[in-house]
Amino acid sequence: MPQTAPAVPSTAAQHGRHDRILAAATEMLSAGGEEALQMKDLSQRAGVSVATLYRYFPAKDHVLLGILVSRYTAALARITAEVPRGGTARERVTRHLLREFRAQQREPRITAALSRVISETRRSYSEVIEQVEHLHLQTLEHVAGAGRPISAEQRQLLPVVQAIFGAATRRWLAGVSAPEQARFEIRAGCRLLDLADSAVAEDVSLALSVG
Repeated sequence: MPQTAPAVPSTAAQHGRHDRILAAATEMLSAGGEEALQMKDLSQRAGVSVATLYRYFPAKDHVLLGILVSRYTAALARITAEVPRGGTARERVTRHLLREFRAQQREPRITAALSRVISETRRSYSEVIEQVEHLHLQTLEHVAGAGRPISAEQRQLLPVVQAIFGAATRRWLAGVSAPEQARFEIRAGCRLLDLADSAVAEDVSLALSVG
């Protein structure tokens, strides 16, 4: 079927169908990985017509991205209702990302599929990928500040920490590094949050300079 822009559910019934599709897709991924996620089978398992499935998810990658958006939206709501533990921004973000990595280890097939799609460079997916990354950064910002505002410099560091976390996860998935190496890389990346604001501001200035 030709790819079009995914429909956005607006009524309670539409949200219900949309959520059933994502729940069924998650079960299929967990059981058999991305190869097991076939659109016809997904429509049957979710109890929706093929036409309805393609209206909300024109391609398999849209399903995977939908799972990511749903998961990070739920995580943001859950985390913002908590008081993050840890005395410093580094300690809090480290604790959070290590917990996230443990969750990824428990679902290697789902993690592999979601990691693959978030690395997708097709322009048609850029908006939803940006949405996923923004939701993740919002969560990390809340954790870093324990619910309070963080400095502009810390805010600039969080995407770097996020990128290190993503790279560590991908190397683990590829079998390049063991889980303990991934945990080390995550911890090392979070140490950037110990940098003084003045040092970060200096690096930003240097990055903006010509030559």
